[in-house]
Amino acid sequence: MTSNPLHAWILAASALGALVGCAGFERGEPSPDAGAAVPGADGSLEGDGAVGPVLSFAVDVHPLLVAGCRSCHVAGGNAGSTSFLLKGDVDADRAAVDALIQPGNPAKSRLLTKASGQAHGGGAVYAVGSSEYATLSAWIAEGAAP
Repeated sequence: MTSNPLHAWILAASALGALVGCAGFERGEPSPDAGAAVPGADGSLEGDGAVGPVLSFAVDVHPLLVAGCRSCHVAGGNAGSTSFLLKGDVDADRAAVDALIQPGNPAKSRLLTKASGQAHGGGAVYAVGSSEYATLSAWIAEGAAP
């Protein structure tokens, strides 16, 4: 059987096309959530695309704390004698929250421990599997942006 020069050229062109297609040339922008970091079971971020803080205290966290904690953690409230008091003001409340968190380390943050009902006289406010708990955990894991 003799080889046909046309077949050799087709085979060579196909091989070159396969190599060029896999060479990693410009392929467009990645999708917005490609490699996005997500909170894991322990509250730490998992994923390779963490670019910076996504959640903020003022927009994402403060409303949760006002809704879930402020009815007791306010002067004159059931937890009014604790060190964690919320005033309803973003800046003042941020200072109170800072004493209960370790940015980047949700597992060591008392805010999450208390919110989930551990050593908290008011019981669980946000269960570990809730979206609110996940938001608090992710915010802390991301570094607790303002």
